[in-house]
Amino acid sequence: MSNSKLLNHLSAVQKLFEVGIIISAFIAIFITLSLFTFSPNDPSWSQLHWVAEIENSGGKVGAWIADILFFTFGFLAYLIPVMIVSLAWMLLWKPKLKLEVDFLNLSLRIVGFIFTFFSLSALAALNINDYMEYTSGGLVGEVLSQSMLGFFSLLAVNLILLTFLVCGTTLLFGFSWIRLIDGLGEHTLKGLAWIRNLPTLIKEMLENRSENSESRYQEKQQKLQDKLEKRLEKQTKKAQKKSKQAVEEVEEVEEAIDFSDDNEPDHEPRFEIDEAEDEQTPALHLDRIDWGDDDKTEEIVIDQEEEPEVAKVKPKTDFSHLPEHARPVERFVADTTIAPLPSIELLDRPDKKTNPVSQDELNSAARLVETKLLEFKIKAEVVNVLPGPVITRFELALAPGMKVSTVSSLEKDLARALSAMSVRVVDQIPGKSVIALELPNRHREIVYISEVLDCKKFEESKSSLTMVLGADISGLPVVVDLAKMPHLLVAGTTGSGKSVGVNCMLVSLLYKSSPEDLRMILIDPKMLELNVYEGIPHLLTEVVTDMKDAANALRWCVGEMERRYKLLAEIGVRNLAGYNAAVKKAQAAGEPLLDPLWKPGDSMAESAPELEKLPVIVVVVDEFADMMMIVGKKCEELITRIAQKARAAGIHLILATQRPSVDVITGLIKANIPTRIAFQVSSKIDSRTILGQQGAETLLGHGDMLYMPPGSGMPTRVHGAFVDDHEVHKVVADWKKRGQPNYVQEILAGDADLDMLLPGEQSEGEEEIDALFDEVVAFITETRKVSISSIQRKFRIGYNRSARLVDQLQAQGVISAPSGANSNRDVLAPPPIKD
Repeated sequence: MSNSKLLNHLSAVQKLFEVGIIISAFIAIFITLSLFTFSPNDPSWSQLHWVAEIENSGGKVGAWIADILFFTFGFLAYLIPVMIVSLAWMLLWKPKLKLEVDFLNLSLRIVGFIFTFFSLSALAALNINDYMEYTSGGLVGEVLSQSMLGFFSLLAVNLILLTFLVCGTTLLFGFSWIRLIDGLGEHTLKGLAWIRNLPTLIKEMLENRSENSESRYQEKQQKLQDKLEKRLEKQTKKAQKKSKQAVEEVEEVEEAIDFSDDNEPDHEPRFEIDEAEDEQTPALHLDRIDWGDDDKTEEIVIDQEEEPEVAKVKPKTDFSHLPEHARPVERFVADTTIAPLPSIELLDRPDKKTNPVSQDELNSAARLVETKLLEFKIKAEVVNVLPGPVITRFELALAPGMKVSTVSSLEKDLARALSAMSVRVVDQIPGKSVIALELPNRHREIVYISEVLDCKKFEESKSSLTMVLGADISGLPVVVDLAKMPHLLVAGTTGSGKSVGVNCMLVSLLYKSSPEDLRMILIDPKMLELNVYEGIPHLLTEVVTDMKDAANALRWCVGEMERRYKLLAEIGVRNLAGYNAAVKKAQAAGEPLLDPLWKPGDSMAESAPELEKLPVIVVVVDEFADMMMIVGKKCEELITRIAQKARAAGIHLILATQRPSVDVITGLIKANIPTRIAFQVSSKIDSRTILGQQGAETLLGHGDMLYMPPGSGMPTRVHGAFVDDHEVHKVVADWKKRGQPNYVQEILAGDADLDMLLPGEQSEGEEEIDALFDEVVAFITETRKVSISSIQRKFRIGYNRSARLVDQLQAQGVISAPSGANSNRDVLAPPPIKD
């Protein structure tokens, strides 16, 4: 066969292939229309009845084809047109005709097609509801699935069919799963690399943008400069032209007039030419330059040096006429060369976590908890595990009918069974229908204060009384606001971390507030914990260690509270924040507010002094049980009065004690201080005294606490942040560099004004002398003996009154103090003179 005949033959075959593609496309379209317009009412292979009009778009033939395909293949009938077109395209479309056939590849694809189609039919018959009156997998899927169900279970049949489906698609489409996984991994790594380099790309883009903007700015300035130079050159040429014309006119005049010596004019004609435009460039300091012929006026803004304003020194207002407790606290003048607040670098940074808990360990622990609960006939399922730095919380879903109290009563038994130091049962979790078991971790982590202070929540808080407590059970920082509490009660046994917790609160306040916003009174009966803060500019007085001075400090706070309330009432605001805002607004408007409590004659000034900003006052008592023991009932009344009223005046209390008994934490104190923190205690009774519920007795100590926020009856477990002594010393030393404290001597002086005394309270030295005092003096000076019992018998009075009389006799110097083993007293007054 010649080449020309061969080419003609191949061309004819190519045309036949194209015709086959066209016919295949028509068949696929016809079948698609027949399937989508199929109606069960049409006569077909399985429906033999007469109808007036056939609804199928393919007519009677289309109805028969659709019925046979649905009956045979079910839902997969919709894939028949797609397969026809795909097969025709693969077999008939040959851009360069090649008659050789790869039979191995073709056989594998046929086998893959059979596996894919038949497995899909069987899966549809098993898992998809029937379509009309046909099964979802058709006759093929129904026969295949039912035959396999005779030998395997439903799950096994599905797994086998899925295996056939994956193998069939692999053979049919000829792709490699390993290559697909490698490709996905490669693109994932590229995406991660791009994300890792994203900051660098953004930085380069910003630098390029800044360079482009700078270059555009320089080009614009250069254009303005060129335009300015052209304008100057134009003006110069114009001026030179005018001057040249003027000179020519002068020469013409001189030529026309002959000046001789006789008729010489009195003076030569002078033509003054203003050459200022030639000698000087237009002033660059002008804000606007008129370009003359141009219609538009372009502005050139030139930076000019402004004259420094002379700082106005405000005269200091004299408050010497007022008592010290009524004087506003002097504003703290910070050193501008030092940062306004201490740096976080003063604190220790945490080490890397060396013992992370794996998911397998958590799962095994959850199974262990379920097993141990079953031993106590408690059926529960662990639905969630929350690992934390100190404890791990297991959330349990109890079986129906199981009581929570059953689990709560088995805390000690569960701790023994789980080999844990203690187990805490949380019987109610807000928003969830589960309970929780809290178990201590094998390796306990330390929550450093630097971690919590460096969190976003603490930095973004605007309150000057923001404090950090530590981390919750998930390790998230716990940041609270003392202004919203507004007072705090802290209690726990010795060694539970109470003093470290108080130090953590104070350090966080020092990291948040300057002395302008916060002043403190620290009361430390133990003389060890709070003395380290001596000398910081936040203090209103020295650290108080004498409990009598502590009572005077509380009285001063009551007097300051009353004074502030009078100011708030006169200004017409409701709290200290409103007062400070009103003072600031008035100062900004140039009309400062004057002291409304000032009266003429209080000082030498002709007018009332200006009001200044008032700081918040925080009173911290490290061990108020000692103060209650020494001062007595008056201390409780003072604390109660401050807790009841001082919130709006900006005075807040932080009371800490290691003796959480009812005689220390009285009902009156608890009623006025709803926010409480309970560290580890020894018994459930102490826990109920602090929180009103049990739970604190199961804590782990070393800063583990239960925090009850205001307005909530459910305590939150918090792992207290740890602050070491050397960290506190660093922060205190840093604040001492910034300024000296401005102590108010009135706080500890004890000169209690009437406004500072409680109703019915008398100052020291004002106790009334008993009416029998003179008669008792005459009796003991005559008998030269003194005792409580002899005074009782002689004057027929009670023991308490007789004891008070003996104390008054000693105070007046009539008798001596008790001495000796029998506590005998000597009569110091001379015997009465007899007439």
